[in-house]
Amino acid sequence: MSRRELLERGVHVAVLWALAVAQPLFDLLGRNPEFFATRGSRPGDIVAFALLASFAVPLVLVGLEWLAGLANAALAWALHLVFVAVLVAAIALQVIGLAGAVPAFALAVGAGALAALAYVRWPAARAFLTVLGPAPIVFLVLFLVVSDVSDLVFPSSADVQAAHVRATAPIVLVIFDELPVHSLMAANGRVDAERYPNFARLARDATWYRNTASVDQDTPYATPAILDGRLPRQERLPVAADHPQNIFSLLGNRYALHVREDATALCAPSLCTDAGRPGFRDRMRSLWDDLSLVYAHQVLPDDVERELPSVTETWGDFNGGLDTNAAVADTEVTRRETKRERFRRIHANLAQGRPGRFEEFVAGIQGGRRPRLHLIHILLPHVPLQYLPSGRFYRRSPKEALTGLDGRPGYGIPFVVEQAYQRHLLQLEASDRLLGALLDRLHEVGIYDRAVVGVVADHGISFRLGHDRRLVRPQNVQEIAPVPFFLKAPGQRRGRISDKPLQTIDVLPTIADLLGVRIPWKVDGRSALRHGAPARRRMIIAKKFKHTYLVDTPSYESAKRAALARKVRLFGDDIYAFGPRPDLIGHAAPPGGRDATVDPGSGFIPAHVAGTIPNGRRGGGRTVAVAVNGTVAATGVTFTLEGADDEQFSVVLPERSFKPGRNRIEVLLVRGERLSPL
Repeated sequence: MSRRELLERGVHVAVLWALAVAQPLFDLLGRNPEFFATRGSRPGDIVAFALLASFAVPLVLVGLEWLAGLANAALAWALHLVFVAVLVAAIALQVIGLAGAVPAFALAVGAGALAALAYVRWPAARAFLTVLGPAPIVFLVLFLVVSDVSDLVFPSSADVQAAHVRATAPIVLVIFDELPVHSLMAANGRVDAERYPNFARLARDATWYRNTASVDQDTPYATPAILDGRLPRQERLPVAADHPQNIFSLLGNRYALHVREDATALCAPSLCTDAGRPGFRDRMRSLWDDLSLVYAHQVLPDDVERELPSVTETWGDFNGGLDTNAAVADTEVTRRETKRERFRRIHANLAQGRPGRFEEFVAGIQGGRRPRLHLIHILLPHVPLQYLPSGRFYRRSPKEALTGLDGRPGYGIPFVVEQAYQRHLLQLEASDRLLGALLDRLHEVGIYDRAVVGVVADHGISFRLGHDRRLVRPQNVQEIAPVPFFLKAPGQRRGRISDKPLQTIDVLPTIADLLGVRIPWKVDGRSALRHGAPARRRMIIAKKFKHTYLVDTPSYESAKRAALARKVRLFGDDIYAFGPRPDLIGHAAPPGGRDATVDPGSGFIPAHVAGTIPNGRRGGGRTVAVAVNGTVAATGVTFTLEGADDEQFSVVLPERSFKPGRNRIEVLLVRGERLSPL
């Protein structure tokens, strides 16, 4: 095979790869630069990604052809035709758009085979690909220079100058994610001290601004608004270059900054060091892991796509590698592990995931007289829903226990919607435990009394039948807009509740006012400590500025009260009694079921029991009970998710039902007072 022939084949493979893979990714990511922004990708990371996405695989494929050609020219030609067929099939999958996997793959394979045949028989087909030779470079330039990603590749300067501040009080600010204020409340409108003792503990010392509303439904806009005091602005990414004036620039000249941002990158490199951030190799590995899933969602038929982990609004860590704590040893393998393997296993179990990241942040809080800002935005109690109040997890993988259970297919089933609400509240209890660890640390290092301590959430979440949980509509503003905002002043020892109508853009002005610091840029928010300010129309932005909804409608307060009453009615005194037959809990169950081994040290508890009923009733509607070790622990209602054909069930069990070691779990069908094994 001549050099010219090899070059021509390489161009053809590069063109087909660009059409099949690179350009679809560039198109999606070019319209959604949040993918890079929320993970803090640097310009070099993005350029490296674009170059690798365009040319790495084609170079490898051409290299394989060259090696094959050294052995046999016919083998190299056959390999080249296979590459052509596979890449054309990938293009066809995206064009066909069929829901069914079998017909979609059949048509795609057929298209690939016909394309390979045309490539062999028609010189015009090969000439056409040669003419398209510049396409990979054109796609690359358009992505880096013209698309919305260009603002990240060629950012305006983020090396902002810190303001001159004389304040010395330590500042601790925790930003939770997807936390509506009524999730914290008991029936009397105060913090539910039984379920959330640490939020209640903070409320006893702080001012709780109970009538605070978010300004946006989406984290990339809602979180920067908290940190710079400005209303969200379209086309601004959650990065320092687009928000150069924020709490970090305000305090960075005087304060040491201890910062953890899970979904934004607002602390400029000149103010926040890169200590603790992953290196280039780890960043690229994480990026490619997520991109492989993004591409799979783009190209695969609906039937197959539903089996994939969801691509969430967080635009990062879709496969949940840090969230699953899944390093559980296979008990059937008895090979002695090395010290290195044991070290990695223990640290995978204890130090990873969202709770682990929070605990790592807490451990980094220091005392002393030097002013410090300790700030964390943590994706809790944000989905995926997987944590029990103890912090242990009931899902080893971010993949849903039943396809569609946590997504749109479940939005139309009352029991599934309400169970998601239950799981959210359980995850909030785990978040409360983490808040308690932070408060303990502040006392331990001796700064609690003299510190400013703030806790807020970027936005809420709604659990309404037929509604997307994050999409604001007039019917659910009262659930997504209201968020908690607690603020303890230095020396404050008595809690109070204020129902002054605030917005999350008021958080920074209030903290600055408390410190006696002047904010040197124009803010849209105002301090909660100032009195006599004129009333304003509070609004919340939805769907990246496609809609804006009024918060303070005439029915807003009554709707908030109704949302709280619904939560109390559903979950009452025992959150695990949620279900159609709480009267059966504690009753003896007939013998049967399957064994499940519980190792408390692994962090995993099999508390979510879900599956299908063989030869069951499509549509469900029957009552089931789940027994642990011969005693009914919880009940549920069967259902059939959209896209499924079987009768399905999903029940969450209390952790207290399990004991270390062997446990027996049994799913039972309830007929009146009779329990029948499935």
